Formats: sequence, structure tokens, C-alpha cells
Amino acid sequence: MLRYLGVDAGGTSTRAAVVSADGTCSGIGHAGSGNPVSSGIDHAAAQVMLAARRAIRAAGCPPAQIHSAVAAMAGGRVVSDPDWLTEAAAAEGLPFRFRMESDLHATFASGTARDEGYAVVSGTGALAVRVCDGEIDLVSDGIGWLFGDCGSGFWIGQQVAREALAGLDRRGAPTVLSTALLEFLGLDTAEHGVLEGRPRAVQEIIDVLYSWRPVELGRLAPLAFAAAGDAVAEDIIARGADALATTLRAVRTPEIPGPVVFGGSVLTKQPRMVALVQERSEPFDEVLFTHDGLVGAASLALKRSGISVDEQVYQRLDATVAQQRARAEDRTANAAPPEP
Repeated sequence: MLRYLGVDAGGTSTRAAVVSADGTCSGIGHAGSGNPVSSGIDHAAAQVMLAARRAIRAAGCPPAQIHSAVAAMAGGRVVSDPDWLTEAAAAEGLPFRFRMESDLHATFASGTARDEGYAVVSGTGALAVRVCDGEIDLVSDGIGWLFGDCGSGFWIGQQVAREALAGLDRRGAPTVLSTALLEFLGLDTAEHGVLEGRPRAVQEIIDVLYSWRPVELGRLAPLAFAAAGDAVAEDIIARGADALATTLRAVRTPEIPGPVVFGGSVLTKQPRMVALVQERSEPFDEVLFTHDGLVGAASLALKRSGISVDEQVYQRLDATVAQQRARAEDRTANAAPPEP
């Protein structure tokens, strides 16, 4: 029986799933960052192969049964040799070819079996995508923290830092975000004087935050959602929702009413943000959610091999991937601790 491999290679972790033509997932595997831009080609290839081997082993099938594979990732297009993953697989004795797909397409395909609609993602970055006839048709934003990603976790975290500092620096309104930021950074929240003419708390915060990589400001985003009722925090969330709604409007067309798939940690973990984006957008015919692109990568692996993924196949794929995740989590939880 032929099997197919779908890989969702992200900047933090890589996930792989082995599936059959009817949508049954028989094994999944995990590894580290598979993004070639942030981690480098060699490291990304090694992690994709590790996740693939683990999925194949969990499925209990020989590698020769894998007919083909799809790797969904951001940044794959910047690699000069389009066969870099296929060559890495061959070097490890995995006899199948990889096809590269956008992580955006995998996000959309993780939420629906349909071949047209939209996805809006807000995680570390933020963007919206339109899918038409099974292909990405239009993308808006997702241009990085320096120039865009408006409404993303990074963007929200940066606004938290800006407003918290402005409040301490007397340039902005007082906000509970100031104390929340000091506590998050493990700094003293008590009044502790002036340093070189500025509040000592301001200097201590900027000393810490300027030691971070810019994208790490996304770690501060939850502070805005935790500060319920604070006018400054509520304004940050409202402006973030406005930005995401604007990005989604940029790709919508009356000819494609939906569905809209919401993805990324900000939208999957913060229901208030989803509600605000919906309020600020034209009505959707259907709203769906996905936590990552693994189901979509597996679905694309089937579709790119000429296999129809109808609603029944998609539902089986979604359910069996969830089952395999649960089994993998149980194995990890019950694993014996390493010997000292």
C-alpha cells in the first residue's frame, strides 16, 4: 500500500505525518526548526529528515512505501536548488521526492478540504492569503517585523513595550502594562528613583529589551490580553484587530465568499481578537480554525499526487492526525526519565 508524507516545517518545530490515500494518518514525527532562512539549509534539512524518519517509524512502514512527499515551509523558495530536500532524503536512504509548498497554503488546507477561500494568520508574524483553484492567488502583509506583520504577536508585543515605557516616561497615559512589563522581566516594580535624568525603571527595561532579538518582543503580547479593562491595553488589541481586518480585506473578493481559516497563536488562543477581527470585517460564510499546517501539508501531499481530498477524506485526515498526536503525547509523557 502506497503512503504519502506531509511535512509542516516551521521556525520553531517541524512536524511530519504519514498518510494513506483514504486520509488515514498512521504515524507522526516531530523535530526542531525546519526553516531554511532562520536555521540554515543544512539544519533545516536535518530536522525535516528527522521528523520524516520518526513519522515513518511510527507508521511502521518501510520507506519504499512512501510514494511522494510535500514539505510546507516559509522561505523554501530562497534556496537556489529546488531539489535540496530530495537530495537530503536520498543521502539518508529515503527514496522519495519532495515537493515544496508554501506554509500559507498548508495553513489554509489544514482548515478545510475546499480549493478556494482565505486564511488569516497572526502568530509571530501576520498576513492574509487567498486560495483559488487549489493554488495561492494573492497574499497581503507577511513582510516581516521591520516593515509589516501588523497585528501579529510581534506587533502587539512591541506596542506593549512602547506604551509601558511611555507610561513610565510620562509621555503616555498611565497603564498597568508598565508594572506588568517590569514583573515579566523580573525587575523591581517599586519606585526606585532616577538614573541619569530618567526613571530607573525605564533604563532597566530598555537594557533588557535591547538585548533581545527584535522578534522576541512577541513574548510580550499576552500582557495586553491579560490587562483586561486597561484603556491602553484595550487600544492595542483594537488596533491590532483593525490591522488584521485590513489585511484580510486586501485579499477578499466577492467571487470567493469563503471560508476564512484563522491560524497562528494570537488568533487560536485569543478569542477576543477573533471576535474583533470579525466585527471589523465583511461577513464570512464560514469561519474555521487551525493550530498548525500539518493536516494541510498531508492533504497537499495527497492532492499533488492526484488523489482527491473530498470532505470525507479531509475529516478522516483531521481526526487521525489528532489521534496520532495524542498517542505521541502519551508516549512522551510515559517515557522513562533519563538516567542521572
